[in-house]
Amino acid sequence: MAELSIFVDESGDFGAHSDYYVVGLVLHDQSHDISPALDRLAVELRLAGFDPSHPIHTGAAIRGEDEYRGLSLDDRLREFTRLFTFAQHIPAAYQAFRFRKREHPDRLGLKGAISRALSVFLRDHTRYFLSFDKVLVYYDNGQAEITDILNTLFNAFFFTVEFRRVLPAQYRLFQVADLYCTLELLEAKTADGRLSRSDLYFFESRRALRKDYLAKLPKRRFRDPNP
Repeated sequence: MAELSIFVDESGDFGAHSDYYVVGLVLHDQSHDISPALDRLAVELRLAGFDPSHPIHTGAAIRGEDEYRGLSLDDRLREFTRLFTFAQHIPAAYQAFRFRKREHPDRLGLKGAISRALSVFLRDHTRYFLSFDKVLVYYDNGQAEITDILNTLFNAFFFTVEFRRVLPAQYRLFQVADLYCTLELLEAKTADGRLSRSDLYFFESRRALRKDYLAKLPKRRFRDPNP
């Protein structure tokens, strides 16, 4: 049975606490094995003094929050880069949808914009998605609006879809979805000249961020094998 896993994460909120909203999907055809890359990452984490199953949270690593509080900049950057390197070398693609919230001033407007963008993406690649016997959607149910959008659209487009609520620590690919949301947010902020001091401190400069990370994003974005 051909199965497609879709890991969903978001950056931002539907209130007034963020200027941007990003929804990221990581798509993994389960016939493509990622266990060797998972094993390598576990070894790297163990050698660095972490538990092999230690979850990597990119936003917290940048800001030095939560479990990264007290870690040196070099250690936090190595954590970020480990996950980025893992994501670059696995057979999984991603698609992200970015929104400037000033263009969608209320919750309903933003929810509608996200629904339209995701609907167009699914419609444009219907043949690809329907080539799978089953679609598994992983989300942490972090925001009710996204849960509602996913349930409505995926059930409309797919014959057999299963939703699984996850914790970020459970799946590396969910952490990869978080990584891509973070990078897409950074790309939007770079384009608008709105990188924060913590962003610039972590990546050293706008140029280094673009060269080392943002410039490598296009090759990992989803490309329909049967356009």
